Amino acid sequence: MPAKTIFNFIVAVTFSFTAANLTMAQPIGTVDISQSVQSEILDRELPYSIYLPESYHTSTREYPVLYLLHGMTDDHKGWINWGEMHRIAGDLMASGEVPEMVIVMPEGLYDAFYINNYDESIRWEDFFHEEFMPHVEETYRITAQRSRRAISGLSMGGYGAMYHGVKYKEKFGVVAAMSGAFLKVDPVSEEERSEWDREFHGKTWGPYNDENLPENYKEHSLHEMFSNMEPIERGPQQWSPNGNPEIPLPAILIDCGDDDFLLEQNTSLVHIMNSKNVDFEFLVRDGAHTWPYWQSGLELALQFIADEFRN
Repeated sequence: MPAKTIFNFIVAVTFSFTAANLTMAQPIGTVDISQSVQSEILDRELPYSIYLPESYHTSTREYPVLYLLHGMTDDHKGWINWGEMHRIAGDLMASGEVPEMVIVMPEGLYDAFYINNYDESIRWEDFFHEEFMPHVEETYRITAQRSRRAISGLSMGGYGAMYHGVKYKEKFGVVAAMSGAFLKVDPVSEEERSEWDREFHGKTWGPYNDENLPENYKEHSLHEMFSNMEPIERGPQQWSPNGNPEIPLPAILIDCGDDDFLLEQNTSLVHIMNSKNVDFEFLVRDGAHTWPYWQSGLELALQFIADEFRN
């Protein structure tokens, strides 16, 4: 074979191989970061991102849904820009390890912690349940059933996932919290309060009360929520923060790195949950409060959620 022909053959094969690899490397499913919802509660338009599985546009069926919350200082695009959500979710669904699902990433604002703040200037909790979830589940083909609805998140979003999943357990069948910012607050005298205590705690939970705690801290604290429940004897259906004992707690996964500065808050919450006989899974893996940890954590969370969806 002439040298020129050999060269052209090699170039053609190399090009074909590279093109094939590029095609294979394309994330599966589609992501849209341009969606938004007009909120009367928040008096603003809030953006959100959404992942639709590969078959969504060619089928008519309904899909389970995962609400995936971002961390403090981030926004609704965080899981896409830094968390590689598109690749991780697409690969797991393509392999059949997890069923196809819609993944919704709401805008949680800079540091709102997914609750109604003390002066109600940001009623994110009300927005989520009264406006956002209804909007999403009416706009997209989603199976609006507890057993097919999950919530997950990292750091501030890990707290948000646990808070909403437990408080509104009639809506969520699965919770997966990564590096949860569960924010256990101890009483602090006025002389000992830091600038962070005064500004962040005051904005989020209100002024300090006679117990030397922010006024609304206890009603939003997972540590308090679980501490105040009666120990479970016949199963998780015994207890509910909203007085509905017939609905069980969701399946719960808590995942935190062994070098994460929030590990102590995670382990202290786990100890309380253990003392109340709550059924959950707790993972402590090698890692810190970083995106590589949450990328691997998302894979584990999706597999955990998949098991519950299939059950």
